[in-house]
Amino acid sequence: MKKINRKDLVKKLKKWLGKDGIKFFKGVKKDYGKLNAVWMDGPIPHCVHFVEGMSVRNFLRQYVDWDPIKLDNEWVDLVEEAIK
Repeated sequence: MKKINRKDLVKKLKKWLGKDGIKFFKGVKKDYGKLNAVWMDGPIPHCVHFVEGMSVRNFLRQYVDWDPIKLDNEWVDLVEEAIK
């Protein structure tokens, strides 16, 4: 796998998120104070880590060769940088 620097990775992530993804994550940050939030969606909890976070981690896997723990530790920070 070709190495990619963080700045380029954030650019690719921002492009992949698009307007809707950026709007979603900005809204989560505004409403819950953090991106890795959980809220009740009716009787079922909506966990950003397992839903949208998994999509982000799957996207990142094509550019980085990180183990699952590193992906879990980094995806929120990368999204934070992408939505600035």
